Amino acid sequence: MFGGYATRVIVDAGDVFLKPANLSFDEAAGLLLVGVTAVHALTRVQAVRGDVVLVHGASGSVGQALIQLAVADGIRVIGTSSERNFDLVRELGAEPIAYGPGLVDRVRACAPDGIDAAIDLVGTEEAIDTSLELVADHARVTTIVGGPYPTQRGVQKIGRGVGADPGTEIRAAARQPLVDAAARGDLRTRVVARYRLAEAAAAQIFVAEGHAAGKVILIP
Repeated sequence: MFGGYATRVIVDAGDVFLKPANLSFDEAAGLLLVGVTAVHALTRVQAVRGDVVLVHGASGSVGQALIQLAVADGIRVIGTSSERNFDLVRELGAEPIAYGPGLVDRVRACAPDGIDAAIDLVGTEEAIDTSLELVADHARVTTIVGGPYPTQRGVQKIGRGVGADPGTEIRAAARQPLVDAAARGDLRTRVVARYRLAEAAAAQIFVAEGHAAGKVILIP
């Protein structure tokens, strides 16, 4: 279901997966959307073992899933975040780096042999410009955030929206492996806030502040 909230929805049987016993319902609810987005992004930039990938917004829910999946595949991740989330980014297996003025120089110092690909999860001009400056093959730069600037700079958006690559087959194929990874304990979902459905407006405000560092769950 897209575009609203509801206490009940009807879905195809093929879109239902058995909840791993080691996950709470809250954790399971936050698993697949961020997980398939992370898989889609890594696939889109053709990230492979041995690559160095720059991830903007590494401490967010998609960033956390992406780090875990990438590191498990032997990919080195350098992730931008606020300094208060550095420990979280490190714990997941990435190398944190602060965004802001001087970002290009900090990334180059961290990866003197270069950056192979970049994934933007925040949508700032800084993230787009830095990615294009550091990645030689601009086809290996992508964003999940809408807005005109990435398009103007020639960056392919993935996900929903006009002109975006929906990655339908990639995302569908990724769902069961993501559930399996979570069941093994190889993929964790960090839930940072829970709101009742009647408090959806407050949840939206919390997310809009941009510092959730994990999933925000609505409880019917």
